[in-house]
Amino acid sequence: MKKFFLPLLCMLFPLSALHAQFGKCYPSEMQTYTDSQTGQTITVLTDTTYNDKYLYQTDPMWTADGKYLIFRSSSRGNDPYITKTDKDGKETKFKPTQMFFIEMATGKIIQATEGSTLGNAYLANKSNQLFLSRNEESGWNLYVMNLDQFFADVNKGKVKSPSAYERHIGTFPAETGKAGGYAIDYNDDYAYIGIEREGSEEERERMMKNAFLPGTNQPIKIKPVLSAIYKMNTTTGEVSKVIDTEFKIGHIQTSRFTPGEIVFCNETGGDAHQRMWFCTADGSVFKPLYEETPLDWVTHETFASKDYVYFNILGFQPRLRKQASGIARINLRTDDVEMIGQVEMEKDRQAMEGQLVGRGFWHCNASSDNKWVAGDTFGGNVWLINTETGQRHWMASDTKMKPDHAHPSFSPDGNKLLFQSGHFTEGKRLNLMMIDISAF
Repeated sequence: MKKFFLPLLCMLFPLSALHAQFGKCYPSEMQTYTDSQTGQTITVLTDTTYNDKYLYQTDPMWTADGKYLIFRSSSRGNDPYITKTDKDGKETKFKPTQMFFIEMATGKIIQATEGSTLGNAYLANKSNQLFLSRNEESGWNLYVMNLDQFFADVNKGKVKSPSAYERHIGTFPAETGKAGGYAIDYNDDYAYIGIEREGSEEERERMMKNAFLPGTNQPIKIKPVLSAIYKMNTTTGEVSKVIDTEFKIGHIQTSRFTPGEIVFCNETGGDAHQRMWFCTADGSVFKPLYEETPLDWVTHETFASKDYVYFNILGFQPRLRKQASGIARINLRTDDVEMIGQVEMEKDRQAMEGQLVGRGFWHCNASSDNKWVAGDTFGGNVWLINTETGQRHWMASDTKMKPDHAHPSFSPDGNKLLFQSGHFTEGKRLNLMMIDISAF
């Protein structure tokens, strides 16, 4: 098996700044290989020395000008380990995650954050800016970073401190609740923030009464929590409420085409009575998105195009294969639902250390023009489906689906298919991978 190794680091800033991580550059790690099972030529963007991951598949990964691709890593920086103690007194040590960019024209890798306070990162839609949340002594803070200025200084070898490129937007009021994940509106003028809130005793009782109760083969991974969505004005920092929920909000995401449209899920860590939800930024619309039947196990919704949200109806258990499963999409304007496709191969049934894990797709994503949809399977394969013809292309094999899933996504122009893979490390670390699909 071909292996990939890290070349010597290159520094594009003065020796006096060698101790700093912010603005550090790595030379290109791009190499290609041919998948022995699919025959596809795959570009490996990062080598096996580090454990690199894409952002979650619901979030934008390319700068507005299309020149840089963002990813995250906890193993490239020299930040000291952080120790956290849970409620049972168990200590966990880990290195903080930092954000990096790949300059696509050269393959150069640039570190864009440092320190131990970083929460989440989200790329602006209309300009080369990066929104950053930080968990600081003052609370949950939101910043925006000028990437044009940062990249220009990186290329000059004159990188300043992080504060030179950032503007503080606002601090989320702690008395309102515990702020977490967020997404940025199409117009870049609001951040929509998912929070956990205390709520009333009546709300908590109703939440527990209506909470999803899984079967014996479905462990309760995440307990229900009263939640809400708030919005923060990215110019003034003003905070106001959008909606309250009586379930834990997860995977909050926004349309990259229409302002004021938000999709999120009832996060249980597994199945739910009603997984997907939609609301508008003014709170006037708040409704289930695709109303589920008892046999539907819906997961991994993706707000991928102007009118469609793509999602998966799982078929990995025998009971779930008594009705249609696979990648589907729902039209936000009409509520019409279409099944895109499913795959079932013997290698999927026998995957994951010999367990009979069953059928087909686990995660999905689509190109913004709705021509292509991609999915990864329980067996670690990545597929591409033409939504117009139904033709399926087996793109990558043996991604291991560990230490994380393949999570396929597309470049904004629809010409590149991205995924992550533990293929070359036997599932110990991830490589970032890309396939050019412009000729398909």
